[in-house]
Amino acid sequence: MATSPTTSADEGAPSSHQQQKPLPNRPENKLAAIPKGSRIHKRPLPIPPPRRTLNTRVVSTSSSSQAADTDGYIPPPRAPYTVIIKVASSASFMSLVKRVRKALESNASRRQKTKGLPLTAQIAALNVQHKNGGRTLAGPIEDALDDVVLIATGRAIQKAVDVGAYFTREQDLTVLARTRTVQAIDDIEMVDEDAEEEDSVRVRQVSCLEVGIRWS
Repeated sequence: MATSPTTSADEGAPSSHQQQKPLPNRPENKLAAIPKGSRIHKRPLPIPPPRRTLNTRVVSTSSSSQAADTDGYIPPPRAPYTVIIKVASSASFMSLVKRVRKALESNASRRQKTKGLPLTAQIAALNVQHKNGGRTLAGPIEDALDDVVLIATGRAIQKAVDVGAYFTREQDLTVLARTRTVQAIDDIEMVDEDAEEEDSVRVRQVSCLEVGIRWS
């Protein structure tokens, strides 16, 4: 039986297996639809993370045992001087700029002590140490050098990007962006008293952006 010749277009076409291959980092299961007669109450996002402050000597073991998120990212410990600002979608651009500027000016004295030092020397100045798997490890934990950290999710991400881009114009500042995933908790409350379902809780994954700003 004669077979049709294979054309170049057929050779370049992806197979059915390749077409069905899921995208990386795509959730395997979508969130189930909420029951009829219910409403969603979104809890505040669990950011900034629980206090993981870098003391002048050692970080507690409880902070180092914090679980990673779905992308394998563990929020870095923060230096005592780091100011964390949670960006709201309703916040104005200039108000965020002023808050960042104020936090940077409050750390100006610390900048004079490490000005001109290489990055490794700046990290060593923190005396950063933490425990991992029973072993004590010393830096480098570069993220701990941030003077200010902007944390944003959803529609506020673009606002955090704009603020970070604004401070990249200054030569004596370094701006870094990091992405992570946080777990948000929603309360599903039944409005209809005659409904058979009960109040429940669901967990969803939310993309988060951290913008770190530090003195160079």
